[in-house]
Amino acid sequence: MTFSELSRPWRARGHSSPRGGLLLCHGFTGSPQSLRPWAEHHAERGWEVELPLLPGHATRWQDLAGTTWQDWYGALRDGALALSEDHGPIAIGGLSMGGALTLALGEDPELRGRIAALVAVNPGMTVPPVARVAGVIAPVVRSVAPIGSDVALPGAVEEAYDRTPTRAVAQLRRLFARTRSGLGAVEVPLLLATSPQDHTVPASDSDIVASGVSGPVERLPLPRSYHLAPLDHDAELLFARSAAFLDRHVPAPGRPT
Repeated sequence: MTFSELSRPWRARGHSSPRGGLLLCHGFTGSPQSLRPWAEHHAERGWEVELPLLPGHATRWQDLAGTTWQDWYGALRDGALALSEDHGPIAIGGLSMGGALTLALGEDPELRGRIAALVAVNPGMTVPPVARVAGVIAPVVRSVAPIGSDVALPGAVEEAYDRTPTRAVAQLRRLFARTRSGLGAVEVPLLLATSPQDHTVPASDSDIVASGVSGPVERLPLPRSYHLAPLDHDAELLFARSAAFLDRHVPAPGRPT
């Protein structure tokens, strides 16, 4: 895969009266390209958006093999801290592994009061049985088949690795287990968007999230989309519901929290 400029980190800053801060996170083996339409949609509505590139992504799959879940989490956490310094309580949204990282930030006691709302799109919580031995086989089987571009919309393509590093799959499993065990600490409002026809993350993972968090949950079915909903048939529905949800739950500048 050749990565375009759309796979680079992206930000929308400089609004004279910003609506608030929004941090978005892409998925495993993917890049900011998968969330760029979502980011641009909200930026046009006044949000100051940060769309970072996670460590090890959008270069070579071998680079991802050398990272840990703590690297991914730490990079996103740093972004949340910086954005909240400028805006007070912010919103965070993510797709797939990015959804798991979004929820993990919502569990972080040191971020309490800095996060006003979360949006998770097809968040991963489990891995297939074969992935449970990834850490054991990684020294011998360095990579497996790709997981990107699960999109129903004709012509839509995700910029993602053409191989999946096995060592990174083991890290992904640890991230999911850690996030799943701490879901009860998520108390802020959550918009949970789920594609019933997802071929990458089972829809039942969203049920795990909905039953595990402590805060209010708004469910959004995405019946016409596969895993990469921000690039798929239901993208406009997702963006509209996300914008309305954040307007309700993220304090505007000058409005009491």
